[in-house]
Amino acid sequence: MLGQTFVVVWEGVDGAGKTTLMKETSRLISRRGYTVEHYKTPSNSETGKIAKSIGNSPDVDAFTRMLLFLANTSADSKIIKNIIREKKPNFYFIDRYYLCSIVYGLALIEKHQNKTFSNQHLEAIFKLVEELGDGIFIKPDYYVIVSLEDEEARMRRVMSKDLTEERRYELDTELQQHVKKHYRYFMEKQGNKALWVENSDNLLYKNAESTAEHLIIARSRKVDGK
Repeated sequence: MLGQTFVVVWEGVDGAGKTTLMKETSRLISRRGYTVEHYKTPSNSETGKIAKSIGNSPDVDAFTRMLLFLANTSADSKIIKNIIREKKPNFYFIDRYYLCSIVYGLALIEKHQNKTFSNQHLEAIFKLVEELGDGIFIKPDYYVIVSLEDEEARMRRVMSKDLTEERRYELDTELQQHVKKHYRYFMEKQGNKALWVENSDNLLYKNAESTAEHLIIARSRKVDGK
């Protein structure tokens, strides 16, 4: 935690309703009297614009893309820290952070270069990135990873969103399966520092209620040193 701020990173497969669930959870937590701030990467900062404009080009390889998006999360960490120090919220929600850059990078390399990365690869890269970025990145207190088992429902949600340069990744079922595999392993390794949410149709409010309660309890325990 930075002071009394409980930092929660929201991750997940595309089309699972992560951002919508995050916003509804934030609303419910705010109604309980807590303050909540948000940040989304890739952002509209200079590095965020570069990551999106170059990283999403069809001509850019998967590894370069991973490094570009990772650079944005690293550079924007200073912005995030400044917001936390200035506003001192009870909760700070980050919509995708450096874990996302790693997971999607590995998934894209697996798909396009016909490679397979083990759980140990993910664990080693994540650990190395955290060590190299020590003092730069904010260490999240908690992860919420949002998934959706029903592929048809996921595709419907993707198609209902505004068209962006990332649409081809969102519609790629094989890629999203690689992504889910890596997120699942990460969640299992985090133990009581992560929550997996299966965000099926018509469960938004129920999931938001349970997630809000879960995060409030997790923050309380962290504040109390448990």
